[in-house]
Amino acid sequence: MAPGSDESAGKIHSRHITKGGKHLKPVLIEVAWAAVRSKNPYYRCKFEILSLRLGKKRAIVAIARKVIVSIFHMFSDMKEWHPKDCDDCFVPRGLSVQKESRKLNKTVSTLKAMGMTEHQILKTIAKGFDDSEIKDDAGNSYDSITGEYITA
Repeated sequence: MAPGSDESAGKIHSRHITKGGKHLKPVLIEVAWAAVRSKNPYYRCKFEILSLRLGKKRAIVAIARKVIVSIFHMFSDMKEWHPKDCDDCFVPRGLSVQKESRKLNKTVSTLKAMGMTEHQILKTIAKGFDDSEIKDDAGNSYDSITGEYITA
């Protein structure tokens, strides 16, 4: 299932996969299609990224290769399956600190519009994070241990 790499002077001549077991390759392709459609988001995430760049059929061959390589490493190392880049697939793409801070600011302004004071909002946030060191813009903080609002 290794991809061909016949490239010279920037021209790609062939991308056919190498010859292998004529019974194993179709099974791996079917396994890859099933893995892409399963509830496990790892292979689905990888497929979506690869299919944009390579096309669906080439992306499925790449997923099939990922499956066979992971099976090989599970048997050779006798370890549980956990790819190194697995955590990247569970974080939505394009998630940034700026977007999250905008969401938080919008939520705080909505809570203020609903009638909550800054003290109540700060208290709620501190309880949610179990953190007594959360401070507002003025330097005021809420101590979750004593339950007091400390002004700077």
